[in-house]
Amino acid sequence: MNVRLLGVAIMTLALAACADNPLEVTISRCPAVAIVGDTGTLTRFDGEGRTADDVMFTASISDVGVSCTEGDSVTSAVSFYVGAQSEGKVINETVTLPYFVAVLKDNSEVVTKRIFDVTLRFDENGYASSREILSQFVPTIEQARRYNYELLIGFQLSVDDVAFNMER
Repeated sequence: MNVRLLGVAIMTLALAACADNPLEVTISRCPAVAIVGDTGTLTRFDGEGRTADDVMFTASISDVGVSCTEGDSVTSAVSFYVGAQSEGKVINETVTLPYFVAVLKDNSEVVTKRIFDVTLRFDENGYASSREILSQFVPTIEQARRYNYELLIGFQLSVDDVAFNMER
């Protein structure tokens, strides 16, 4: 018996033995969620310098997740963490940082963009974090089926912030 034919027969038997169909496709109407490129990091400096010695703290967005409820409409809960670390320059202080959430339709059309603030309280070790939870609502399942929605998240950066992130 040909070795290839034997391999195909074994794979066919293995697939048949599986209770779940590995080729089954599940379509979800939940939006895709992503952090936009270099906007997931924000560095604040002490004074005009831009060296490592001038860094007050660096914040980042991470652990983005989405859960979704589908029915006659689609409701999504998006969660993520904003964490920051200071090398001893920001201790027991509070900072407020702006971040944005943009909703895109069909990966190109911006439906809405909103700016939110996250307040971080640095502890005695120079660490701060916050868990953010937002919701998105698509009023009809037909609308959710017709368009692909995507949520983009990032810090609302200044021109100098963008330039620094691109240089690092």
